[in-house]
Amino acid sequence: MSNPYGQQPPYGQPGRQPNPYGQPQQPYGQQPQPYGQPQGYGQPQGGYGQYGQPQQQWAPPPPPRPALRRFGMPVVTMDVVPGRETAEVLGPVVSVVARSRELRPDLRNAGVVEGYTAMLTDSRQDAIAKVVEMAREAGADAVVGLRFDCSEITQSLSEVVAYGTAVKLAAPVETGAE
Repeated sequence: MSNPYGQQPPYGQPGRQPNPYGQPQQPYGQQPQPYGQPQGYGQPQGGYGQYGQPQQQWAPPPPPRPALRRFGMPVVTMDVVPGRETAEVLGPVVSVVARSRELRPDLRNAGVVEGYTAMLTDSRQDAIAKVVEMAREAGADAVVGLRFDCSEITQSLSEVVAYGTAVKLAAPVETGAE
């Protein structure tokens, strides 16, 4: 049976040689069994993307949320410690924290805004810790008037400055019940 145009009938048809690769040929209109469907021993074959199942979008883990740090002495943005009198002003206390403007590796997967927010908060808390250390070395009981300043040192480096006033507090006034 010859075709006038030199075409051969599809594999598996009379007059056609068997599939040269030795694989069974699927008739036109029928799809081979999709990947992930039961095959072989009746076990589903898993694979990349899990054919037929909805894809789940990978979400980066959120950065660690900044937490309240305790510094071992009152640190306030006000000019006095509430409920306490200032006995002596010891002087200004200052700290500088210089940081790369690049996101740390542990914050890169969290997203740019969240990563920078966490990094900047950490920088400010580190600057407060250094102010407290300086005040403690001066014999202070508290730091009042805490403020921050930030600036760019170079294109890749920035600084966070924390400053305030180290003070000694008067002994609390006891009120006795009569």
